Amino acid sequence: MDARSRLISILKVIVSRDVVSPGDVVVETKLPRYLVLAAFQCLEALGIVEPVFTKGSYKLYTARSHAKKLLEALLAGAEDPILALANDANTVQVSEPSPATVVSGGS
Repeated sequence: MDARSRLISILKVIVSRDVVSPGDVVVETKLPRYLVLAAFQCLEALGIVEPVFTKGSYKLYTARSHAKKLLEALLAGAEDPILALANDANTVQVSEPSPATVVSGGS
């Protein structure tokens, strides 16, 4: 099983539940625990999942709206699913301030 297939199987479990632990994903996917934990760390850093409960090293996560979009991009065969996710997201355009709004320092 390649990395893309592993990520798809992990995301399917995460998206299918309201709250999930890495242990739940290990049981359902039959993937090694270290791979699932590493995937959760990456997904959390990317904002795809967020922890909803933490006690010691035990965490429960919930999928954010981006998780389903990422899964759909992976299943659609997107060459760069993160880029596809970024292009799909509603992003705020940051523009340069106009000269009238720039405040200059007094001399």
